[in-house]
Amino acid sequence: MSIINIALSGLNANRAGLDVTAQNVANVNTPGYSRQQAMYAAVGPGSPMANSAGRGVEVTGIRRVSDEFVVKQTWATQSQASYNSRYLSNMSQLESIMGADSFNISMGLDNLYAALNDASVKPESAPLRQQIISEADALTRRFNTLSESYYSQHKDLSDQRTAAVELSNSLLVNIADVNKRIVEMSATSGNPSHLLDERDALIGQLSEMMSIKTNMQPDGSMQVTLASGQPLVIGDQASQLKAVPDATDPYLADMEIDFIGQRFPINGDIGGELGAISDYQVDTLLPFRESLDDMAVAIADAFNNTLATGQDLNGNAGQPLFAYDPTSPSSSLKITTLQPDELALSSDGTPGNSDVLTSLIGLSNQTFAVTGYGNTSISDAFTSMVGDTAIKARQVSSDAKAADSLNSQAIAVKENLSSVNSDEEAANLMVFANAYQANMKVISTANNLFDTVLAMF
Repeated sequence: MSIINIALSGLNANRAGLDVTAQNVANVNTPGYSRQQAMYAAVGPGSPMANSAGRGVEVTGIRRVSDEFVVKQTWATQSQASYNSRYLSNMSQLESIMGADSFNISMGLDNLYAALNDASVKPESAPLRQQIISEADALTRRFNTLSESYYSQHKDLSDQRTAAVELSNSLLVNIADVNKRIVEMSATSGNPSHLLDERDALIGQLSEMMSIKTNMQPDGSMQVTLASGQPLVIGDQASQLKAVPDATDPYLADMEIDFIGQRFPINGDIGGELGAISDYQVDTLLPFRESLDDMAVAIADAFNNTLATGQDLNGNAGQPLFAYDPTSPSSSLKITTLQPDELALSSDGTPGNSDVLTSLIGLSNQTFAVTGYGNTSISDAFTSMVGDTAIKARQVSSDAKAADSLNSQAIAVKENLSSVNSDEEAANLMVFANAYQANMKVISTANNLFDTVLAMF
């Protein structure tokens, strides 16, 4: 009887709807889960009879509710948000260091020049000369500590890059593996929704590390490339990222991609956390080190050259007060073994003569060439460094807030589209349950009709 077969198709179709609803409700709290919908189509009559209503309903498939454009927006905004977050974290650390009084070069110079001024009252005084040496030593330690902070952060960034590369390579392998399973399942007409969710989550994590582009392939696999075009995942093949240490600085690295034995250098901006690490090192830390080295060299050479024009209390020619390694001036800056009586503060060897001491005091207003700041006094150059760091940190903070806001909006749009709505699923449960019961009623009615017909005989 066609009425029973039609009702049976309705039972099967609505049971599938109940199964899909149950799956959605079960995953209401599952991160990254995309809700599903059963797709229906009416089954037409089996023969061209004018009075045939059709043969019921069938489930044509299970639809995963997702929008590729919306998902790509979340990945793109995630890359930018991760870039700004990582850059801000590092800038905040540098700003904190630069703002500390114990690291302040200007304060160290002020103390040194104050000691020189005090000594001008009685240039031959051993305690006042010792005070000059002590303040000079304190100044070198400020340079050393700042330089150590630079190298510490520089090394930390290198370690962060290594960890990010390892995580990225693991994600690329997993994405390629999921690609393979999706293709296999799609080929057998299976429902790969859970694999698609898993792949979206993996690509989302990858987008935190770098800026990517994706392209869906006809077989269901996702092709993933860097924003600059280098291949990351094609089908079930995954690239491997490499950070090749710089020959002149082991904490810097050139990024490249190895895809099935082919090498692709990454010359442009890689984006994400990896991009923030490289950009911060090159754009902020390296200029910072160069400026600090310039200041250390300027101070040391100016003091040493001035002292060389004088004589000490023993009548000997002036000797250097500072020493440094030219390959790393700020970290190696130190005072020599000069004793108080060996400070050549006199121009003619007379104990009360302070001509050279006056010249040393005059260095406070002398300008020097400092990378990034032109010709300026050392104190002003350091003050400018502190100010520039604070301004840049505020700008990065503002950029980070804007990027976070965009990312939050993109995630909200995605969740509104794909996440499970408990109220909607509750309504679906009632709709499918009522439809299921209605189809049972049709079968019951057909059975009664059949019994009535049999009772006529």
